[in-house]
Amino acid sequence: MIVPRLLLAGFGRRAIELILAALVIAALSAVIASSTAVIEGARAALHRFERKERPDVIHVIGRFNRALFELPRRGNLPPATLPVYEPRIEPEELTAAVANATVVNRQSLLRNVVTENDALNIYIFGIDPELEERVGAFHVTKGRFLATNDQNVAVLDEASARSLGVRIGDSFPVRTAADTDLRLTVIGILDSLQFRAPPLATVPAPALQPNAPVVTSGVFVPLRTSEEIFARPTLTDALVIAKSPNDVPTLTDQIRQQFRLNTGVFIEESYTRYLRDVRDFQLTLTLFRTVALLAAVLASIVVAALLHDVYKDRLYQYGVLAAVGFRPFHLLALILGTALIIAIAGIASGFFLAAAFSPRHFEMPSLLANIGAVTPRFNGVVVGMVILAAFAAIFAGTVRTVWVLVRGPLARALRKDGL
Repeated sequence: MIVPRLLLAGFGRRAIELILAALVIAALSAVIASSTAVIEGARAALHRFERKERPDVIHVIGRFNRALFELPRRGNLPPATLPVYEPRIEPEELTAAVANATVVNRQSLLRNVVTENDALNIYIFGIDPELEERVGAFHVTKGRFLATNDQNVAVLDEASARSLGVRIGDSFPVRTAADTDLRLTVIGILDSLQFRAPPLATVPAPALQPNAPVVTSGVFVPLRTSEEIFARPTLTDALVIAKSPNDVPTLTDQIRQQFRLNTGVFIEESYTRYLRDVRDFQLTLTLFRTVALLAAVLASIVVAALLHDVYKDRLYQYGVLAAVGFRPFHLLALILGTALIIAIAGIASGFFLAAAFSPRHFEMPSLLANIGAVTPRFNGVVVGMVILAAFAAIFAGTVRTVWVLVRGPLARALRKDGL
């Protein structure tokens, strides 16, 4: 029984103090684990919301083409390819205005074909494949996606492929601005896509989501192919990707200044709305961080006081052990062994309490429906924060005793009037 009595400071008042210290560490671990888990879950939710909203992206568009509202729904009409937005954006001017950002050029067109039996409208988007995949997602089920050096090829969604009656390797004609037909070869078919900032769906056309208010399908071609179709390099719209969301206001002002004389160019950005949606959210996260920090400080003070009281009563015992030949390493093992036992017991109990009583989902009033519920995440960060806080409290309670025994004179340890 000598070893347990040496480790656990006997079974009297000092043992009760050790048990109280373990309970305080358990409460500390539970509070920090719960708070940090909520913070980690909130950070994940905020990251998902940021990827969805993309506050670092600015959409520059020309005025919507009124001709799309005036297309006849029946009758014979020669095939035509119309721009969705008025082509008012010169690539060189836009690039000069945002020299420190990435510009994703686009040409958004609508191919209109009316025959005696049917009418077919197909959206055609001229894109830069590599840059477009930075802001959108294209899931190819057959074939492959576009490459920058492709020419006169197309990737389209399943709904458009069914309407055109084409498969991989087939080709179909597109009327160009020079009143000629350019044949496009199908190299890929998509079953789903996330096209950033699509135009409004104003005319009947094949759609992966028929009831969506925006265009959800179309034919995607390399930008130089769309320039051949459109017979000009002028853009109908473009996306500007800022290096940081905080750069968006400056870039927006620069774009407005560049196109101040062009009244048909408009700018859309989500950064302002994003800030409004997440401002209260970030303040709430700061509150949780403050609660966790205060809990750690208060619990550390209590644990340090309890351990200091225990070790103060035992300092004479440690001095006697040192005088009879106990090595400093063995004394240190006794001191740290006691602290380690209560730390492990407290941490384990704290994790159990946090897992048992933490909510599975957590909603803040500031989140509303935009970000949704937060799911607490118990990951490595949570474990690390709990262990760090517990051992910081243990360190504060044992450091003085260890210093006296290791560096101080032995006579001081043999004094019965304490530290």
